[in-house]
Amino acid sequence: MSDELSKDEERARAIALLEANHAFPTDYGISVIAHSAEEVVARVAAAAFEDGPAERPASAHEMRPSSGGKYISHRLTIRCEDADHVLRVYARLRAVDGVLTIL
Repeated sequence: MSDELSKDEERARAIALLEANHAFPTDYGISVIAHSAEEVVARVAAAAFEDGPAERPASAHEMRPSSGGKYISHRLTIRCEDADHVLRVYARLRAVDGVLTIL
């Protein structure tokens, strides 16, 4: 049960931090480094915008390949309604096989 409490406490801290630094709803920026395989690119986009097309502002997804082409930097702008929405997006992105880092 102590693990459960610590997860709840971590989530509460994350929400408090997000709410202290952002006025929701807002366009929230996330950077993702992932393998450049076509299926990984598609899964990153699907995970980021799973809540619907209303999340997608005009410049929602920019990609830059690494110099060797093995990795891609995804710069995502997601319309988030609240701090919980941000945490859901991070959780979906972490679940994508091929994602290396989320910033």
